[in-house]
Amino acid sequence: MRKLSQIWFNIQGFLFPFIEKEIEEPLTEKLKQLVTTLELIRIEDFVHIPEYWLGQSPKNRKQIARSFVAKAVYNMATTRGLIDRLKTTPALRRICGWEKASQIPHESSFSRAFAEFAQNGIAQIVHESCVKQHLEDHIVGHISRDSTSIEAREKPKKKNKVAAKSSVQKPKRKRGRPKKGEKRVKEPTRLERQQSMTTDKMLEDLPQSCELCG
Repeated sequence: MRKLSQIWFNIQGFLFPFIEKEIEEPLTEKLKQLVTTLELIRIEDFVHIPEYWLGQSPKNRKQIARSFVAKAVYNMATTRGLIDRLKTTPALRRICGWEKASQIPHESSFSRAFAEFAQNGIAQIVHESCVKQHLEDHIVGHISRDSTSIEAREKPKKKNKVAAKSSVQKPKRKRGRPKKGEKRVKEPTRLERQQSMTTDKMLEDLPQSCELCG
């Protein structure tokens, strides 16, 4: 935690003012969130650019990787929306690594790079590296749980007495062992009935409301 506090102090005290001076405008809260994320995970350090390649040049991979993080931070649904935002927002564009809008690659280059990142599992690699770097020798002392309320009945639904009376009545018989020569037909369980049923019939046979087990 001391190391993380020091990183945050450097980001807030030195990095934010430096970037604001470079882009000549104050950072928005979203841009600060992006800068903080990029500084913590250092995703460009995990991008491998080979010295020799076949086909399309893999240049701009580091900038596209930073844009990959920006897309997640800004919760953008499409790559086209990301590119449009990069072209129209100089501060975002420069944080990702491009000085001019004309330097931004074509959408196909972004798509190829994003597919490559997904195939290589770069997000998992970065996450694992951050955990090892900052929490490797620590025990996590808390658990985060989702406390979103869910509407549900606290009591079982009452059975329809009219429907119960109209159903086939089971023959009454005495408790205990059957008499000698008496044969009793065992009612099949739900699992036994499902062996000769289609999937639709199985779903119809399942209880649709909360019930107590009999």
